Amino acid sequence: MQLVIIAFVALLVLAGVYIARDELADLLFDRSPASQSPARPAPEAKVAAAPKVAALPQQMAPSAVSPAPSATGTRTEPAKKDQPAAEKPAVTFDVVRIDPGASVFAGQAPPNSEVAILADGKPVASAKADETGQWAAVTERRFAPGEVELSLRAKTREGRETAGQRVRVAIAPPSRPESTLDAVAAREMPTPITFAYNEATFTREGRLAAARLAAFLIAQQAKTVSLTGHADERGTDTYNLELSRQRLATVASYLRDRGYSGQLQLIPKGRAEPYLGVDRPAMSREDAFQLDRRVEFRQAQ
Repeated sequence: MQLVIIAFVALLVLAGVYIARDELADLLFDRSPASQSPARPAPEAKVAAAPKVAALPQQMAPSAVSPAPSATGTRTEPAKKDQPAAEKPAVTFDVVRIDPGASVFAGQAPPNSEVAILADGKPVASAKADETGQWAAVTERRFAPGEVELSLRAKTREGRETAGQRVRVAIAPPSRPESTLDAVAAREMPTPITFAYNEATFTREGRLAAARLAAFLIAQQAKTVSLTGHADERGTDTYNLELSRQRLATVASYLRDRGYSGQLQLIPKGRAEPYLGVDRPAMSREDAFQLDRRVEFRQAQ
């Protein structure tokens, strides 16, 4: 009886060992049915992930280069450039000065073009633009009190005409009858006419000063005028003396073209007389030199 019990217990132990061995093998080698077919979801995940990786740069690219269309020619940029209304007129006013004695106009136009100034559609003055496009005109025409429309027209060497800027100006009636000399006395004396470095060419401000000088002399009806020509301190005395002569000749030619017929006394000074009408120590060296490069009005008789 004891042998039977021992045999039965041994049988149970062997069965337990066998079962435990299979479970251990399953755990070690993952032989469960679920683990034997894991390959299906893996390709799906791989296939699903591939478009995301490829599509992401394509979706980001437009935002990364979004400014490019406006730079390469969409409707915005070229349309603005091609609209004539947005462009500045080719012929413009910089100065409009109407006085009882003589009036001054100046501005910009195509280089070397003939410029006509019109008042209510009728020509009142003309000028020729220089190689930089600057022009100035003086007229003794008297404008009646009231509102007048001033306009510009230019004609190039090739014969092409261009309509320019239009401005409306209100001319006030004089408080009392004024003679030409009264009008001149009420105005500032002409300012120095400045020139480009090493040239007998007006600066922009110099051309306006020359126009004001012409208006002043015509209004005053001066018979004799003294002008001095100057240069800055750079260069030799001989060279600067000749340069100041050339600058005087430029101003004299300009005054003759604007209608002044009196006698001109032209006195070259070279670099001998720097301009002293300003606080030179407070200015830069180049700004002071710019004032030295000048033709200056001295006196009129």
